[in-house]
Amino acid sequence: MELAYGNHPKSSALKPEAVKVLRALREDQKTIEELAVVLGIDLNTARGKKHFYVLLRPMRDLGMVSARRIKGKRFYHLSLDGFNQYWKEVKKESEYWLQQPP
Repeated sequence: MELAYGNHPKSSALKPEAVKVLRALREDQKTIEELAVVLGIDLNTARGKKHFYVLLRPMRDLGMVSARRIKGKRFYHLSLDGFNQYWKEVKKESEYWLQQPP
């Protein structure tokens, strides 16, 4: 979640909700309406819609979550590409810190 949301207090507040999304998508792909129920967000308000997309954007930008259309409906699902990128970053960071000093 650090890679997606960083350490800024405003974005850090999104992490618990992001974990809820990942757990829900781990079970199966979900529509925006199904994810809104999981999060307790009302998509009929501008504030609710904005919050949903602000929450989802970092995970989509990193490729952790993807979307596809099936019969006119958009379904969100977990994507292995984003998680692979995350692990590459973790590995690179750990290799740096575990190097012997010159």
